[in-house]
Amino acid sequence: MGVTMSAIPQLDALTAVAAQHPQWHWYAIADSAQDKSLPAAIAAPGASVRCLLGATQGSPLAEQSPHLVRLNPPSHGAAAWQWIARMAPRTPCVTVLASPLSFDALFEQLKQFTEIRLPDDFDMFFGFWDPAILGTLVGQADDETLHVKGAVLDDAQRQMLFGGLTGWWYWDRNGGLHRIEVGTDTPAVKLPAPIMLSQAQVDALVEAGVPDHVLYFVDLNQPHLLTSVPVRERYNYTKCALRGAREIGLSGMMDLVNYVCMTLIFGAQWSNDERIANLLRRVKSKELDFSDAIKLLPSSKLDK
Repeated sequence: MGVTMSAIPQLDALTAVAAQHPQWHWYAIADSAQDKSLPAAIAAPGASVRCLLGATQGSPLAEQSPHLVRLNPPSHGAAAWQWIARMAPRTPCVTVLASPLSFDALFEQLKQFTEIRLPDDFDMFFGFWDPAILGTLVGQADDETLHVKGAVLDDAQRQMLFGGLTGWWYWDRNGGLHRIEVGTDTPAVKLPAPIMLSQAQVDALVEAGVPDHVLYFVDLNQPHLLTSVPVRERYNYTKCALRGAREIGLSGMMDLVNYVCMTLIFGAQWSNDERIANLLRRVKSKELDFSDAIKLLPSSKLDK
């Protein structure tokens, strides 16, 4: 299957950048956890490929991990770039990077950021390669799909992450291509320890993942409620519904999931019914728990 017409302008943009900067090397971070055919699907024979988490290729961990892959410059005729142009807009599995650094040097630069230090001095994996949160981390202003706009990382942390890069591109949830402003002449860094996040940064990252988690639980427990919402629109629907949940003070995952389920069950009535509005006002004023409010909702819808 070839590249779709909608993907051609995106690939055109990348090939134009490559033509302007023939000295740049091109790479991808390919996430096997998001697409099992990666990194093999975009790695040419003999191309440099390495798991960013340090796992041996072919191991169970590597099969669930991001990989740095050396690419030839963007080209419509290259199978790897055809795959990226076709699949990256559909699934958050690949970001594209340009750099003057060699493969080994860029690998060492990026590997340092696969762990982050939390305020309690605990280290954990840090999925900066995930297109679903990358825009939030760097504060990508032109990405309207973000639940948390960011930037989560501060200026100094972003500059360290961008070290040695001359370009970084990712596709948002709607398939739009974004170029991150990485600056110019930002040197690679050698970190003495993982960068530390503040509690506010941790909280922002947790919130950034809330729509995904809520949608997962709705789909797991009440999948029939989502049948009327096209798959591509479900994340945005959930993100918008959560605004109403936050407005009445809901924070627990069960309440958030139930709130989204109620909006799906009641549809337009959820916003237009004065009985429902009154119950939600009582929840907001802490007079009523949301779980109790559900029991008082018009029963005709809930019985279906």
